[in-house]
Amino acid sequence: MIEFQQLLENYQEGKALPQQFYTNEKIFSEEMKRIYFKQWLMVDHVSRIPNPGDYFVFEAEKESIIIIRGRDEKIRAFYNVCTHRGSRICLEEEGTKKLLVCPYHAWSFSAEGDLKAARYMPEDFKKEEWGLKKCHLKIHEGLIFINLSLEEPMDFEEFIGPLKEMLEFHQTSKARIATRKKYPTEANFKLVLENFQECYHCGPAHPELCSIHEKDWVYTMGAGVNTAPEKDTKEYLDKIQPWIEECKSKGVPSDTYLESEDGLRKGLNRYVDRTPIGNGHLSQTKDGKPASSLMGKFSEFDGGLTQVSFNPFGCCYLTNDFVVMFIFKPVSIDYSEVELVWLVGDQAEEGKDYQSDDVSYMWDVTTQADTTIIENNQKGVYSRAFAPGILSENESAVTYFYDWYFTNMKMGSN
Repeated sequence: MIEFQQLLENYQEGKALPQQFYTNEKIFSEEMKRIYFKQWLMVDHVSRIPNPGDYFVFEAEKESIIIIRGRDEKIRAFYNVCTHRGSRICLEEEGTKKLLVCPYHAWSFSAEGDLKAARYMPEDFKKEEWGLKKCHLKIHEGLIFINLSLEEPMDFEEFIGPLKEMLEFHQTSKARIATRKKYPTEANFKLVLENFQECYHCGPAHPELCSIHEKDWVYTMGAGVNTAPEKDTKEYLDKIQPWIEECKSKGVPSDTYLESEDGLRKGLNRYVDRTPIGNGHLSQTKDGKPASSLMGKFSEFDGGLTQVSFNPFGCCYLTNDFVVMFIFKPVSIDYSEVELVWLVGDQAEEGKDYQSDDVSYMWDVTTQADTTIIENNQKGVYSRAFAPGILSENESAVTYFYDWYFTNMKMGSN
């Protein structure tokens, strides 16, 4: 793609991306092929479909995926495309079905993807050859991941490896959905991801979030372990080292992981960190107090916040009492969707152990503000007067994101 190569060659390090990266349809199409369709994408939690026949549809760009629990209790993923003439099969976002029946010609498929009925077909027609097209799916600790590659995807165990210990300690498999919210965003997906890669904007834009965290945390860890320059991050981690050591002495994993050079070359971008919320607060809530009962293997509230990022399209923030799943979906060149799913322990009862509004407050109010910020950013980027500005030291993770982005785009051109 000549245009992209020219933009890449002309890109000035230390600045924001040029306008075309957010407005060019051809670049968007290539980004989907070279990056999005090759990632392991966190899409939901198994508790959304607890019973055989329960399903939901995950949609991003032009793809639609049916994720359904079979009669054998196994969860599978299929492209939402009838193998007859290509019609969408499931037209509702979620539900329960004994058979997946195409609304066009009534071809019917089982929850296991097998074609069960097709009327007036030739005598030599073999139903077993016309099942639904499978989509790669893996489940780890109750989190559902899919990969939209039509070829063999990256090994899932290699992908999830550095993140396993923290997820398993929080026991996200022993959780259920407390609530979920969607934030339609009229902006290019990269503007969405860039916003969530930095906390330079947190002071002026997110007073609620900043009120419960220490100022040092907001500056160095507000968007993950590479939020600030390495030297500043190291100073902060040194400062909280006694807290980290105390956690470890109690068997709580608290090591930081930032993507390796080898991982970056493979197109990966993962991180894990666990830090104190600070200011004596115990959870990411309006008042810093717990909003639900203890989750996972914790024996007490220690005021810790775990951040686990699978890639820029999905991450989890985990406190002692709940989990927030962040799912970022590109839909079109200038439209994206952010979905947040809050998990609590599977034994927690609403009204007794938690209130959904208390659990969701902090990241709901923060994401509402982010939606407005991002949409205004997109409007400005469309202007003829827009020119890429200089990135601050507090936008280190945006630079890191650009490196990952360019690496993947170059890999896809090979």
